[in-house]
Amino acid sequence: MSETNLNDKDNKFFLFLKKYRIWIFLIAASVFITGGVFLITSNHLYLLFINFLHNPALFILNILPVFLLIVLVYFISGRAAFSATWGAAVFLLLSFVDKMKITMRQEPLLPSDLTLVKEVWAIVKNFPRPQLILVGLSFMALIVLLASAFYLSKGEKPLWKFRIIGFLVFLMIGYGANALLYANVNLYNRYPVMGNPYFQVNQYNSKGLIYSFFHQFNITRITSPQGYNKAFFDELEGAETVTTANNKPHIIMIMGEAFSDLSDNPNLDFSNYQDPLENFKEMASSKNAVSGKIVVPGFGGGTSNTEYDVLTACPTRFLNNPLPSYNFIHQPFDALPRRLAQMGYETQAIHPGYQWFYNRKNVYPNLGFENSYFLETSFDLATQGIGGYVSDKAAMDSIIKNLDNHIKTKDTPLFSFTVTIQNHGPYGGHYGTLPKSFDTDIPLTDTQKDLLTQYFKGIRDADHELGRLRDYAQESTEPIVIVYFGDHLPGFSNGMEFFDLLNYQIDPNGTLEERLALYETPFLIWQNDAAKKESQFNETAEKAKLPASGVINAHYLGALLTQLLDMKGVSPLFDYANEARQVLPAGTNNIFVDSKGSFSDIATKEQLDVIHRLRDWQYYKLFDQTTLK
Repeated sequence: MSETNLNDKDNKFFLFLKKYRIWIFLIAASVFITGGVFLITSNHLYLLFINFLHNPALFILNILPVFLLIVLVYFISGRAAFSATWGAAVFLLLSFVDKMKITMRQEPLLPSDLTLVKEVWAIVKNFPRPQLILVGLSFMALIVLLASAFYLSKGEKPLWKFRIIGFLVFLMIGYGANALLYANVNLYNRYPVMGNPYFQVNQYNSKGLIYSFFHQFNITRITSPQGYNKAFFDELEGAETVTTANNKPHIIMIMGEAFSDLSDNPNLDFSNYQDPLENFKEMASSKNAVSGKIVVPGFGGGTSNTEYDVLTACPTRFLNNPLPSYNFIHQPFDALPRRLAQMGYETQAIHPGYQWFYNRKNVYPNLGFENSYFLETSFDLATQGIGGYVSDKAAMDSIIKNLDNHIKTKDTPLFSFTVTIQNHGPYGGHYGTLPKSFDTDIPLTDTQKDLLTQYFKGIRDADHELGRLRDYAQESTEPIVIVYFGDHLPGFSNGMEFFDLLNYQIDPNGTLEERLALYETPFLIWQNDAAKKESQFNETAEKAKLPASGVINAHYLGALLTQLLDMKGVSPLFDYANEARQVLPAGTNNIFVDSKGSFSDIATKEQLDVIHRLRDWQYYKLFDQTTLK
């Protein structure tokens, strides 16, 4: 081949590069950004690479959203370097958030998380000062980087006509790709998953954050369930019912932030220290109590979902939507506080956190709470704070003060519901320097010891306040019932490391029992001696036919309480929940436990009937019920 021909080919190649240099740059940037996302988010990069070799389309499905975003920003700004930098900032930031969320909550980044910016910021503000400084410096560096990229690419001036047409064309391409690819459930499910496919983190690790995130965006819309019949539930809700409630004690219900029995572990020894659950255990073992565990909707977070389940008898899990269930309550809703108010109870809610957190300011009145007490109106973080949150002591002071005033001034029973916040994570250095509080033969680093010490300090404080409430109740001649439960297990900054290290039977990829344990928190329903004279739990508990395991789903807890108090006809759904508990006392979307404690990953026909009834009834109450009895 002549030298002239070689030169011609070289010239054509360089001319090609020059002509399409912008597009080559944008494609290359998309590949590098996507690779960065894989590096940050994947726990098993090698296995992900093998998966992509066998399924190359997965790589394209992850690159495409990055490329489309960069190109659209390019057509808007006319600056290629700025567009690539903007795309990198967006997707790498999502990657870091995904990594942090998986570590702390064993749940990947979901589109619904983007609606919780204020809630996230409220939590981030309580991070240790060095971490806050690092976050601040990172954002400042990002702004400088974006400004520099914008300035350095100012020489590029593509025609406005080209940019408008290009923007519209690629917008249509993006719309079509979303409809055909990212909304395609069958396509998404076709790709293999490394590990347990029911664990969503494995889905993301196997198929990539970007593809999985955009697929989740498309499946979050709630539609009526298959076979749903509105008229059927209109008839159920419209039927005449007779409510009987001869026994109306004051009810104090408390949901403890990250409250758990993780201290009850053979590898942890508290014999030389105070047991973090001393009062809880004493109350649970008394003849005045019914106790066990509830299966909550989430791990490491999702507080409002547990509230919703307990108060409404509706199961968040059956919504099959990552949005908090409180997001769907926009009008008066049938719930435990509303039904108790109809029986003559005064209802109040206490949360020493911000009233906008999970929109509780508007949701609580819709649930039937007549009075609500929040951080902005009833607490002072400066004088009552500990670890960046209002203390459990301050919350208990409010509970006891309101109960005492109510008893002295009114003849009606009180239903008080409280969500504590003190022991919210992160736990590293949460309460400052603490003395040793447990012994263990398991080798732990100083950081690991501190995390556990900090967490158990919060549990110990919560337990102390529970004991204070018990003592108040026992000294009172008024009938008082205390309900206490945890909203979810804690999400530690080292992920599942503690659970493996200390041999907890908790594993998102383990047996059915180990997978269910990921969502189990303790509950307690206790009555003082004055309440016991009116209705004894050991008699009503026998009628309730609790499962031998003592484990029930959270959406049964409120209904169980009314049954233990021998309240009848509280609501059609509550009555049905107590029946359904006999068939399917506990489970998730893919784990089913019967009344004998047998586990299965396949539901029986009777259990499926329960699931479909609760799923449809929940949809009716959220979206179709127009009047409340």
